[in-house]
Amino acid sequence: MSALDDHYRQQPANQWYREQQAERADMYDEAEERGVTVRQVAHERERADREWREADRARVRALLDDPTTLRQLRAQWEPRPVQPDGTVAPLVAQAQETPEPRDPNAPPSSGRSISPPRQR
Repeated sequence: MSALDDHYRQQPANQWYREQQAERADMYDEAEERGVTVRQVAHERERADREWREADRARVRALLDDPTTLRQLRAQWEPRPVQPDGTVAPLVAQAQETPEPRDPNAPPSSGRSISPPRQR
């Protein structure tokens, strides 16, 4: 049996029609409950779906615009070497550049405000 046969055996061929009819009945019930037309309810649902897709697009765009996140995502898809025991090597941790601790007695860098101001 193929995966497609399994899929069709588990889901009846007219399931999409039943789901569509249930959605339509929900729209009629909501329209009657709110006292508006079914067309207005359908329009509001379409607009909400469009707004959700736009928000999701913006979220993904923000993730991809961040160079650190993009580098981490690309690192996840790089092929990893197979170890001698047959397992796959773990992901290489991102090299975190940790700045050396600042000397607390060093003068402040330009543009850095001191809080509280030093007494002379």
